[in-house]
Amino acid sequence: MKKILIMNGPNLSMLGKRDPKHYGSGTLQDLENACISKGIELGVEVVCFQSESESAIIRKLHTSMGVIDGIVLNAGAYTHYSIAIRDAIELIKIPVVEVHLSDIHNREDFRNRSVIEAVCVEQISGLGVKSYLVAMEKLVNQYMVRNDGEDALCGAQEAAKESEASGLLSEERVAIDAIDKEMLVLFERRMKHVDRIAKIKMKVGKETYAPSREQEILDKAAKGVDQDYAEAAQELMRELMRLSKERQSQIRNVSNED
Repeated sequence: MKKILIMNGPNLSMLGKRDPKHYGSGTLQDLENACISKGIELGVEVVCFQSESESAIIRKLHTSMGVIDGIVLNAGAYTHYSIAIRDAIELIKIPVVEVHLSDIHNREDFRNRSVIEAVCVEQISGLGVKSYLVAMEKLVNQYMVRNDGEDALCGAQEAAKESEASGLLSEERVAIDAIDKEMLVLFERRMKHVDRIAKIKMKVGKETYAPSREQEILDKAAKGVDQDYAEAAQELMRELMRLSKERQSQIRNVSNED
């Protein structure tokens, strides 16, 4: 089952006592119970956390990696100035919805600005407890926090993709096997010609090594393939020429021994 973290910052522990005009009369426990009930409806597990401490909030964000699938965050006053919390949200790569009970855009000027908004997937404010519930719905429906049934569907889709990819790979490997077989036939033919050239050179007293000829072969290799493969083609021809020289030297040595 996927997990949503409901995270509340400083002074939200005092809900029910703090300025009911802006924050309502319900307690933090009431808010968390509403979120837990919403989680049951959405098919997700809800984990609740509250702290007055900036460092504790940051640590909780860090330890959510690999454990939590989405976060609903009311950072309280830290919303307006905590670059440290902003950085933590950015680095964890978990979708975070910023929420506020009151409408921060119609309050004191200093509350209008959120430094964390840019790294959250959405901001929802002014709906009271409903801000949290709407945020949870958005996480489930839009930001990849799926229930187990959807995970199973996703798993089946991934399996189908893997099966299709496996089939395509098999086709390509069959094609490469056929090409390799042709290349080995051509390689054998080439080496037989190398043998003949070595014997002809021995008869007329020519050296095995021919730098100008090798450069000509490399130039042709680069021009004979798509530009993306030119360098690789030259490396292939260098290896073939190395094998050719070794073969010619072997023939010369055997001949000298005779």
